[in-house]
Amino acid sequence: MNKKLTYGIFVILFLCYWMAYMGNLSHIIAYHEQHHLFLYTQAYFDQQIQSEGFFSYLTAFIIQFFYYPWLGSALLAFLLASVYGMVGNVLRLLFGKEDWLHLSILPSLLLFYHTMEANHTLVPVTITVLSLCMANLVLWLFRRHMPLIPILQNTHIQKKKLRMGLQTFVLLVYAGCGYYHFVNSYNRSEGIMLKAEMNVKAKDWDKVLEYTKLYLNSGKTNHLIAYFHQMALYHKGLLPYHLFDYPQLLGVKAIYFPWNSDSRESEYGHFLYEDLGHINEAHHWEFEAMAVWGETAPHLLNLARYNIVNNRPKVAQRFINKLKKSLFYKEQALQLEASLETGKVEGLRNALAGVIDVPARFTNAINIGPELEYICNHDPKNKMAFEYLMSYLLLSNNVIRFVDNLYRIKNFDYPSLPTAYEEALLVYKLKVGEERFAQSGYRVSAETEARFARYYQLMGNQQMSLLQKEFGKTFWFYMNYISPYGNKVIAN
Repeated sequence: MNKKLTYGIFVILFLCYWMAYMGNLSHIIAYHEQHHLFLYTQAYFDQQIQSEGFFSYLTAFIIQFFYYPWLGSALLAFLLASVYGMVGNVLRLLFGKEDWLHLSILPSLLLFYHTMEANHTLVPVTITVLSLCMANLVLWLFRRHMPLIPILQNTHIQKKKLRMGLQTFVLLVYAGCGYYHFVNSYNRSEGIMLKAEMNVKAKDWDKVLEYTKLYLNSGKTNHLIAYFHQMALYHKGLLPYHLFDYPQLLGVKAIYFPWNSDSRESEYGHFLYEDLGHINEAHHWEFEAMAVWGETAPHLLNLARYNIVNNRPKVAQRFINKLKKSLFYKEQALQLEASLETGKVEGLRNALAGVIDVPARFTNAINIGPELEYICNHDPKNKMAFEYLMSYLLLSNNVIRFVDNLYRIKNFDYPSLPTAYEEALLVYKLKVGEERFAQSGYRVSAETEARFARYYQLMGNQQMSLLQKEFGKTFWFYMNYISPYGNKVIAN
């Protein structure tokens, strides 16, 4: 009966862990896989053993199988459930009694809770499993020559029903406390951010919007979430129309990451620059990220892609050769290798190909505004660069430069002028006067004029709750009440 119960608990633990890693904790599996790359080379073995140690090397070997989420989830769940089984067996060999209180569940649960944070290494899991394997082997080999530890030798509950009742009670306590701790320890914000990143990499923009809205609807502000949210809006064709749907407390930083030499932020900057076609700057961010996080698959793949498009095949080959030594990225490496001669990579475009600056021009890594304008000048039909430039100027209260650059909209087929753009035009009209505004050639619709009259009336009457309800998603409300740059028009 005890053996059947033990096997049953093992299966239940395995299924619970597996479902957790396939569900709420799916980002944990993806995060570890994306931050480790196991290579089948002597050089990699020597480097890992010398710098990280044997257990880190073995952990990286296990993590490579996380490439398939179902397999990674099953493997990690099996290891954690095995801890329960092996601890129970050690107690049985030492004491000569079954672990009827099932205390061996506790080490398994503690390790599971440890894995719930993405920045927690999985090395403790590897160490525990390997140590328990060795302990079980030693105890099994020498079991006939080892005296049993007398503790608990006389502890025995004769009545079967009472014993089963106590076991059931203890297991229910473990289940209840375990679930309660899981719910209260689960880092929901981290999960949302990492799942949003997973979908950015997969270019599933509907999912990105789903996760970013889930975070923003909680009323919190986060740089990474804001960054991903604007990217998703652009790719869904919604950026000019929904830029102010949520309070842009970060100002212009909501659309990009300035270079701050921050190890965590180094992983994210390349997404935007790659989509903009600013491949040199995307390369800069990825190379810096590789210096921080090591030669992981995402960094090697992107650096190979960027160097192919930038016509540096020998540099790209260096990164491809690394990937060819891995188990699951070899096929992608061979596909990239086939692109070396053509200099083209699917889904990647260099918007500044052929542009030569004399004297040399250096990227403004702190302020993205000049870079967006530079791309627009050399690639005038780059819609993303245009919309991000317009968003940058609106978020910085720079209405004058916004109107100066609005002529670029003629390169694109908008059914009508986005509402936020019209709202900025009206502010410009109030700033420069009727005569100068008439010379600009732009017009503001009667509907926008009427909406502003209503806005001005509510603002004058200090009806803030009604003002926010009706106009909280407008450029006017942003500039007057949210912008971190004050409530005045910036004229330069």
